[in-house]
Amino acid sequence: MEPGIIETRAARFSDRFVAYLLDTVPFGAGAAATVWVLVGPLERAPTSELLALVGAAWITAVFAYQLIGNLRGGTPGKRLLGLRVVARDGGPPGFLSGLIRALVWLIGSTAGSLGFFVALFNRENRALHDYASGTIVVEAYRKSAAEGAALFLAGALGAVALFGFQLYSAWARPTPRDRAAVAKANEGLSVIARVQEAYKAKNGIYAASIEQLAEASGDPAEFRTAMAGLFMPEPFQLEAGNRGWRILARARDRRRTPVVREGP
Repeated sequence: MEPGIIETRAARFSDRFVAYLLDTVPFGAGAAATVWVLVGPLERAPTSELLALVGAAWITAVFAYQLIGNLRGGTPGKRLLGLRVVARDGGPPGFLSGLIRALVWLIGSTAGSLGFFVALFNRENRALHDYASGTIVVEAYRKSAAEGAALFLAGALGAVALFGFQLYSAWARPTPRDRAAVAKANEGLSVIARVQEAYKAKNGIYAASIEQLAEASGDPAEFRTAMAGLFMPEPFQLEAGNRGWRILARARDRRRTPVVREGP
């Protein structure tokens, strides 16, 4: 640290990392829970538009959280760890500095947290957003050796967990084959929609079973084979009546993505 700039001690990487997890994990969990509720209980198809809307909402929330935290001298996660954000002269960051810090933090965090891990390679443990905004994270008070050891262990375990989660996320991300499977499942639902309308025109009511749809298709054997290739066998829910019908199924991708179609 340059002499005469600030008198307080730069925060240790382990302290910063635990604070980082405290500040980010709730937002990641919230985004995942939102998608789960929409796709699960609410049975919404996970379209790219829906996922983009959820992502934009949570990114906006975490950006505002970081900006407000910067202007207050530290996010709740930092304050719990006894850390604060200051300018290089030791004073509080200005609005522009806080804004730049929040923006670069967001970019670095969405890029595999690489912006944060820059702190591993300098003596003051400054991350990319610290350099961009001219700030430094310091200790608000000196911690005991026991506190330091506990936080170091928590940081190490958190790093392993975060790395594992990122590996899992990369594996779970839809591949071109997954997207093709979901697209084919939706095409299959479009075919079923046409078969339903043909069945209604002939019988005055929509088909309420796969067997009725298969017979209405004109080639029951081929219809069943196509269904087996497009959808998981369970669950496949078909509801129908005089006025409409609804199908909830799961595509044959790795994530068994729900696909929904209603008619007419």
